[in-house]
Amino acid sequence: MSRGKVFLGERRGYSLVELLVVLGITVLLSGVLLAYNRSSERQIVLYRDQALIIGLLNRAKSLAAQKFNPAGSLTDVPCAFGLHFDEVSKDFYLFQDIGPGGCDTPRTAGFDGADTAELIETFSLDRRLEFLSIPAGGFDVMFVAPDLNVSTTLLLGFPITVNIRVLGETLKASIIISSAGQIST
Repeated sequence: MSRGKVFLGERRGYSLVELLVVLGITVLLSGVLLAYNRSSERQIVLYRDQALIIGLLNRAKSLAAQKFNPAGSLTDVPCAFGLHFDEVSKDFYLFQDIGPGGCDTPRTAGFDGADTAELIETFSLDRRLEFLSIPAGGFDVMFVAPDLNVSTTLLLGFPITVNIRVLGETLKASIIISSAGQIST
């Protein structure tokens, strides 16, 4: 059995130039990956809050269907449920519209924050996001039982569009609500 001889002059390794090239390429790819990761993080935050708002609108619609109080009822029960959007605080509130004497009267009052019995839950946008085109004082989107028609404090008509955007960027997400209660993106 013969074994190969290793001579000291034949030892091989990587040169300094080769190591620097590999290191440079690794640093460049890592930088690109980190930049891409930051962009993806902002997209995830935007779409997560969009999904939260859509889920809450569907929850308000479901609550309005469940809690309908027919005319002549002796108790004050919610006749409409909705979301109130506030641009300044970047908060949105799930609320109920409580009215005396059943739900025959049209609900246009909305949420003003003064009646704590109407507030169900408070939510906030991520600090990296903002609402777009919400009037001063905010606005409400309410689902009115029994037909689940949408009522709003906006005078702009339907469909209603709620836009959220990443601060300082053009990346935005929209939520569209029709007068019949259909919610889409």
